[in-house]
Order: sequence, then structure tokens, then C-alpha cells
Amino acid sequence: MESSNKIGFAEALGILLIVVYAHLILLLPKIVIEDQGTGSVINIIYVTFLALFAVYVLNLLYKKFKGMDILDVSGFLFGNKFKFIVGLIYIAHAIFIASLLLRNTAENLKTTYFQNTPTPYIAFFMLVGVAFLNRFNLKTIIKCNLIIVPIIAVSFIVLFVLSSENFVLERVFPILGYGAETTFLKGSSNIFCFGNLFFLLLIMPYLKDTNQFSKLSYISVILSGFFIFITILGILLIFPLNVASTSNIPLYMQTRTLTFGKLLQRLDALFILIWDLNILSYLSIIIGFTVSIFKKIANLQTGKTISYSFVLILMGATLIYKNIIETRLLDSNWYKYLTIGLVFGLGFTILLFANIKKVIKDKKRINKGEK
Repeated sequence: MESSNKIGFAEALGILLIVVYAHLILLLPKIVIEDQGTGSVINIIYVTFLALFAVYVLNLLYKKFKGMDILDVSGFLFGNKFKFIVGLIYIAHAIFIASLLLRNTAENLKTTYFQNTPTPYIAFFMLVGVAFLNRFNLKTIIKCNLIIVPIIAVSFIVLFVLSSENFVLERVFPILGYGAETTFLKGSSNIFCFGNLFFLLLIMPYLKDTNQFSKLSYISVILSGFFIFITILGILLIFPLNVASTSNIPLYMQTRTLTFGKLLQRLDALFILIWDLNILSYLSIIIGFTVSIFKKIANLQTGKTISYSFVLILMGATLIYKNIIETRLLDSNWYKYLTIGLVFGLGFTILLFANIKKVIKDKKRINKGEK
């Protein structure tokens, strides 16, 4: 990749955080609370440590492949055909994630503010913004994202602090929820909350300084864990468990509980505006990365027209879902396990076998040198 398109540490961190923020705004809290009950708080602490261990392993596996993403490593392992297949799998997953996110966002906006507007119209107007941003290169989108990320972070913290007057401490007990087995064994699958691990497999070639990859990965997981923790804790402390686990958009419900003096009785609209910018930025980054992956596996130089094609594909994928119930089921089941499968099942396996191949090739080279 050309040096002019490289990004710094802060920009890369912004990409990894916007991923988690986007899913926190929508269904992530509901999925975790529905699965873990009052044990969600301990579970998130536990899976944060699991994610940190996963990052430790990832850094070990990437030591021999500085500056390469999972596609480059796939090419090294089994050649360009395998690289092409892996690229298509990652593109399909990215479109799947984006379509679920877009459909859920459109459905939520329809429910809360635009009851008389068809869902496809709302999704279309959001994608117009995504298409406009993708007229520029990925680095420009990432720079815009860097402006949005701190605002989103502050909104989460402000929401938690302002909600504290309504907290009821007893609502987080029993602390282990449905039992230790559910919290620690079954709950291990909630490592999917760290969706930024997926992007860690792709971000290396974009970094100006690849030596910062290790620090970037650890800090992104720690900050993600913090925001997931305060979001889920805040929801549990405000609402009874049956409300927190069944609400489609618990974070939005939390904003409806806020008042700030006599003048500002409804702060939810401000939060929704800020969070919609988060969704637009995230969708733009997904399209940008998708175009970048396609260019790499197809050996293309430019991608402006391709970005419009992927926006149209995303719109089509969004319209496939029959209703919000279907998207909720896909989010709760398929999204969770596909993310785990692609990061740990496919990504880590490719890196592991590539390391083995690298060691074997190095040994052969040394033996030839000795002869």
C-alpha cells in the first residue's frame, strides 16, 4: 500500500472502536443480557480477559508476518486462489453485518420517529450518505471517523453518569446470574462482542508503523471492554431484568429516562442524532474495507465505481429480511457464531498453519545454506 494512504495509531484505534460502538447502540446489550441475566456484568469482565488473551495469541501469530493482513497470509499459505476465496468470505461477512445493522437502524428509526415512512426509504436515505462518503478514499473516511469516535465515547459516559440517579443496585444481583457454568462456560461465546477482532485481521497493511499493532490491539480491546461494561451495567441498574432482556433497543430506552432541568426534558433525540452518525461512519468504513479487499483479490487499481456497486448490494441485502423479528434472530444466533468462526476458526487457523509453513521453509533454507 502507498505510504500516502497509511494511517496513524489514533485513526486505526478509531476504526476498531467505532465497530463496537455501533453494535452497542443496537442489539449487543440485549443479546448479552438475554443470555446472561444479572451475570452479564461479570461475564463482560471475563470475556474482556478472553479477548486480551486472543490478542496476545494474535500478536504471536503475526510476528513473522509484519505488514500483512489475513489475505496476504492466505496467499502465502495456499496461493492466490485461496486468497481469493478467503477475500470473498470476508466480503460476504462484511455485507451481512452491514445489512443487519442497517435494517435494525432503519426499523428503530421507523418505530421511534418515522412511523409513516416505509423502512426501505429510511435505509435508502442512510445509504445515500454512505455512497457520498465513499466518493472519497478510505483514508478520508477514516479521518472523518476520528472526529466522530470521541463524541460517541463521551455520549456513552454522559448517559451512564446522568442515569446514575435512577440506579438500583439490587438489580445486578445475583451477581453470577444463571450460575457459574452459564457465566463462564456458555458465556465464553460472548467474545463476539469484540467485533473489532475481525478488523484486526485486516488493518495491518494500513498502519504507518506496524510495530504499533500490538499496542493498538491491546488498547482497543481494553477500551471496548470498558464501554461494553458501563453500557450493560447502566441498563441493568436502571431496568428490571425482564425489561432489559426483552427490549429491542435498551440503550434508547435508557435515554428516555433522562431529564436535564426544566428546559431539556427530552435528550433522547440528541443521543439518536449522535448515534446515527456512528452508524453512518461504521457503514462507510465497512464499504471502504470491502472495496479494498475486492481490489486486492481482483488486482484492481481504482475502486470508486466498485464502491457504488457494493452500496447497491448492501441495499439489496437489507431488503431481503422479511421483518425485524428475522433480523433479531440472525443477530442473536448467526452473527455471534459467524463472527467467532471467521476470527478464530478461519483467521487464527490460517495464521497458525502459515507460521508452521514459514518455520518449515526457514529450516529448509538454513539446511541448503549449510550444504
